[in-house]
Amino acid sequence: MTAIPIIDISPLLVLNNINHNNEGTNNTHNAQIRKTIQQIATACQTYGFFAVVHHGVNADIASRAWDESQRFFDLEPSIKGEVSMTEDYPYGYENYESLGVERSIINNHDGNISTRKVEKQSFLGPDSKETFSIGPMNSVKSGMPSRRFPKGAPPSFEEALTQYYSAMEQLTRTLFRGLALALELDEEYFLQEGFFDDGHQCALRILNYPELLNYEDDDNKVRIRAGAHTDYGAMTILKSGGPGLQLCIDPEGNDSDKWIDVPHLPEAFIINLGDLMQRWTNDQWRSTLHRVVAFFDKFCDDINEDDEAPHVYRSRRRQSIAFFVNMNGDANVFPFETCVSKDNPSRYSPIKASEHLMQRHLRSMGKS
Repeated sequence: MTAIPIIDISPLLVLNNINHNNEGTNNTHNAQIRKTIQQIATACQTYGFFAVVHHGVNADIASRAWDESQRFFDLEPSIKGEVSMTEDYPYGYENYESLGVERSIINNHDGNISTRKVEKQSFLGPDSKETFSIGPMNSVKSGMPSRRFPKGAPPSFEEALTQYYSAMEQLTRTLFRGLALALELDEEYFLQEGFFDDGHQCALRILNYPELLNYEDDDNKVRIRAGAHTDYGAMTILKSGGPGLQLCIDPEGNDSDKWIDVPHLPEAFIINLGDLMQRWTNDQWRSTLHRVVAFFDKFCDDINEDDEAPHVYRSRRRQSIAFFVNMNGDANVFPFETCVSKDNPSRYSPIKASEHLMQRHLRSMGKS
């Protein structure tokens, strides 16, 4: 296995139109829809990852969100930090997130590229990224805090993220219809009231991985930009700005060959299942371990005055936008009947979606 599936989901857009016009819900007779559903089922069972094309997302909305995100991260730290993540507000700006991954970098103190002497550092510390997040529009029904944006950021930043969030909600509905049919459920199963409606708890996160420099002779050959982890919710929809995302197909394998690269497809979205979906499917579908690594190219031979110093390599700035699909907090989650049998009995007891998220969060913090 060397690449994740790339799936044309345009047949699923037909389902959106059919349901909008109240023309019925039994559409598995359509050959194109059946093919798409089978591709999704195979991808979820084998990888827990797939890329979607012909997805119906307006390219201008995605482009504006991308450009405004880049401009936001170029702002002064005092502006970016006006709305920060706290215990009471799980969104906002963050630049100290740590998943406990060791890596080596070169620090030239002020962040500017120059040919003067730089200092090598190895440390166990934060992931090399900064983020900004927003939650649901309907704070009353979702039970989540109202959205906050930095006052120093231009109004176009809030407008762009709000539009992109809405576009991701619509793409989520499209994908949920395909996932439901792949599980032999009614195509509206995930979209029923109380599961995924205006009370959902989805989060949008923009990410910036700043430029890094590194020594050629560093013993740590893999430079981690985001540590290995799984996502907590139902699924994640990712817009990536370059290579670096990897997934782990064989957790027991050798480190050199268990990670495979997720291709960078500029017009596609990368979909990965989360822990909640693996639980819901009784482990029939996968929530796969993944990480982000840095790719380096040769930067400068004479960045150090010392002739014996090794070459310096640069990992360029990387950007991405992630939409974390979380159900309504009160949604009751237990294995689907289609995923339970005499040979594969239910492995999980019922749980509220919000309880599941809290349990996973506490476990990641070492508190459970």
